[in-house]
Amino acid sequence: MQEYIPKLSEGARRWVRFGVLLLALALLCWAAYCLRTVFTPLGVAAAIAYVLNPLVSGLERRRRVPRLATVIVTFTLLGMLVIGGGFYVASRTVAQVVEFQERVPAYIETIGGWISSVQAHVHESELTPAASPTTAAAEPAPLTGQSVSPPQNWWQWAAPALQAHGVGLARTVLNYLGATFANIADLVALLVLIPVFTFYFLWRFNDIVQVIHDHLPAAYRTEVVHVVQTIDAAVASFFRGRLLICLVVGVLTAIGWSLTGVPYSLLLGLLTGLLNIVPGLSLLALPPALLFTFLAATQANAPWLWPVVLTMGVYMGVQAVDSFVLNPLIAGRTSGLHVLTIVLALLIGAHLAGLLGLLLAIPVASTLKTLAAHWVLPEIRRLARPAPAAEDPGASS
Repeated sequence: MQEYIPKLSEGARRWVRFGVLLLALALLCWAAYCLRTVFTPLGVAAAIAYVLNPLVSGLERRRRVPRLATVIVTFTLLGMLVIGGGFYVASRTVAQVVEFQERVPAYIETIGGWISSVQAHVHESELTPAASPTTAAAEPAPLTGQSVSPPQNWWQWAAPALQAHGVGLARTVLNYLGATFANIADLVALLVLIPVFTFYFLWRFNDIVQVIHDHLPAAYRTEVVHVVQTIDAAVASFFRGRLLICLVVGVLTAIGWSLTGVPYSLLLGLLTGLLNIVPGLSLLALPPALLFTFLAATQANAPWLWPVVLTMGVYMGVQAVDSFVLNPLIAGRTSGLHVLTIVLALLIGAHLAGLLGLLLAIPVASTLKTLAAHWVLPEIRRLARPAPAAEDPGASS
């Protein structure tokens, strides 16, 4: 093989290796982006199998149960938990969303009253004097609240509109229905493919890892294994640590706010757990909880100070549990990313792949950072070193 490769200097070889590495990474990212719809069920299934593999492997070693039986039992219990919990959460979420939609007019009216009262206090000295009873009686009554009767012959104005826009309207409706059915079909396919792929990956996870290990180039096997173990430490910390912490924080917050009477406690608790992916970002869920608690107490003509204090106390208590119990106990290792890097990675992931991108943004960013630290940055440092100065023959004499 060496006779086909032209002889290059050390600096030229470094540039070639660096360029090939960047080209390979660019091609890999481009292929993954172009085939993201194909790789989505595979990626989700591999992530689920990756998270559950330590549990299955531990039960297989300790209980000496065949791996296939362990996978079947784990898969069945997990499916029952997901279906039951998902049905309850979905039903409660829908109920609270409907309740919120019904209360939106009352909230708007209450907030409008506050704004009007504040404007009245600010501009009280500039208000014009009240009009006399005669003038007030002469003014026409406002049209607000008056019902306008529809025309008697509605077909006279509907027929021309249908003749002019009927074809376009029908085409739009058909396109919308077609897109809806296509989305439903894709969702059903995902719901079928993801469990199938997850079952297979979980069953053969250790075998797949061993096959990949055995087929690595012997000259680079030790270095590749070290890099993969470093990536595994960062990714496992997120998947098995941070996501579990976010789940516990969301559940505790939802339960606490439900017990203290916070409206939409389930939605706000889930929002708190979701935002907790980025440390400190869960604080954004507190103002809506305080606002809805205050509005509920005001509309019920009840004291609002104590409910607001309880809402704040629940949030601070859960955050204390997160900082002093969950993080030291569960997340022993971190992803090694700065908070700003995490936010940027989440924004890019959401823009490129939606919910899946949000889920994979931090692990992918940690992986890229590890790869850059082991292979890209050393090449950049070598290229940045000044060339060794040539020895002066006359200096020794």
